[in-house]
Amino acid sequence: MDAEKLERHQRFWQPLEKGEGGYLYVTSPMSDTEKPPFIRKPTDLEDYWLNTEYRVERAEHTTAAVFHGQDAIQREFVNLGPGVQASFFGAPYELNWDSVWFDRHPIIKDFSQPLSFKTDTDSKLYKVIDEQTDALCKNSGGRYAVSVTDIGGTLDVLFSLRGQELLMDLLDYPDEVLAAINQIDDEFLKYYKHQSSIIEPYNLGYTTWIPLVHNKPWYPIQCDFSVMISPAMFEEFVLPSLDKVSKALGQAVYHLDGPEQINHLDMILSLPNIHAIQWVPLPDLKQPDGSFVYNFASEQSIGVFKRILAAGKKLYIMGIPANQIETVFNEIGSDGVFMHTDCGSRKQADELIELCLKNWLKL
Repeated sequence: MDAEKLERHQRFWQPLEKGEGGYLYVTSPMSDTEKPPFIRKPTDLEDYWLNTEYRVERAEHTTAAVFHGQDAIQREFVNLGPGVQASFFGAPYELNWDSVWFDRHPIIKDFSQPLSFKTDTDSKLYKVIDEQTDALCKNSGGRYAVSVTDIGGTLDVLFSLRGQELLMDLLDYPDEVLAAINQIDDEFLKYYKHQSSIIEPYNLGYTTWIPLVHNKPWYPIQCDFSVMISPAMFEEFVLPSLDKVSKALGQAVYHLDGPEQINHLDMILSLPNIHAIQWVPLPDLKQPDGSFVYNFASEQSIGVFKRILAAGKKLYIMGIPANQIETVFNEIGSDGVFMHTDCGSRKQADELIELCLKNWLKL
């Protein structure tokens, strides 16, 4: 792996500094003229998600078929669905081609009796994640970094276990909910340490579903559930959990998902161990293939970015369309801003790298 790329990722983890410039994670097809190597289609959902051999095959295919340009480091994401921690507490899972879901059949009926949250190390997905993490690490040979899985945000995990009734529980059983949050936080930290112990002997650093690499532990913390609660409830139920987990890890990125979370932004920015924010706007336009385009150059997004940078935090913009990068850099500057995009061709990727090196990146 490119030592210069690793060094630039480490630089991103330093405090925001005037004149440091921006960062660019860009991927594209490896070649515009050669066909990508063949990879077999999965036979079914279990083959796609749970077959460790197929997961390693996909990593090899990425290594051969995908160009990782400028600051992009190949990261193999051990993905068994967002908030997989819920399955460790007994939540049934549902495999789909787009994701794995844990909130279809909530198992907590009420908070009238004390609840205990203990990780079941014999659960199916726990064992699959261990197996895939170990296999990818052993296969990597220093060519790519292996991620910690998407453990989940504490209240998002609790929502999967309880369902929408959790909203009323905040009013009816606040002490019991806070006790549950504290237990889930503790189990999260234990599990993070467990997964890291598999990765550390082989890996080139700590990484996650956000493909930043750091030589110290970190994680993208979140609370998508918070779009449904007031700032006062966020301060009571969410902020202490975020502070506890980010402090225990040392550094964190906050996954700010959607305009409804803007109400909580100042509180999030106040936490000393949150190093950067990763913002997701609402989808702007649905494409014929069913995908969405996100407008990171909108007035709302630019306003969010400026608030983040003004607070001395860094910014990770994941999934920005390549044609929006120039506008955003020109609006907010480049210091401490990490752009993450994908290009449809190697030619487009090379041209984007040249443009960014000329104007916004400081090597």
